Amino acid sequence: MDGGVFILLNIDEIYELFIWDTSYTDEEYEERVNKGIAEAVKLKNIYPFIQPIIVPTEKSKTVWEPCAMVVSKKSDAELEQYVYLLFEWLKDMNWPGAWIVFDRLLKIPFSEIEEKYSYCRKQAEREKDELWLMALDDFLKAVKNDFI
Repeated sequence: MDGGVFILLNIDEIYELFIWDTSYTDEEYEERVNKGIAEAVKLKNIYPFIQPIIVPTEKSKTVWEPCAMVVSKKSDAELEQYVYLLFEWLKDMNWPGAWIVFDRLLKIPFSEIEEKYSYCRKQAEREKDELWLMALDDFLKAVKNDFI
């Protein structure tokens, strides 16, 4: 340490920075999110950033996009154990952060996640979840560079 002040925010403080509120200007909110992301990437545990449910619960989805940005900054090795959960984030591509996660998953060599993709595809078929199946099909098309 170079004598500077090192302050690591806890997860609740990070979520607080991610919560969108109409009282912030776009610039203020962007500054808050960037500060939160800078703190969040220091944390080893990624799980708190995968579609968290926060209190108050109606604010939960407002943190999902910044949380997806945090996830997207993690290495393939760091994400390895969370790939199933990341594919589940694609259940509805209208969910905040879904496209960020989609793009991040595309950066992982498919051979390393193919088994997890197949498992999620079978799960989506069992659940008859058409939206998730569509997203997973689009993901595979993108992997094969056949995405429209």
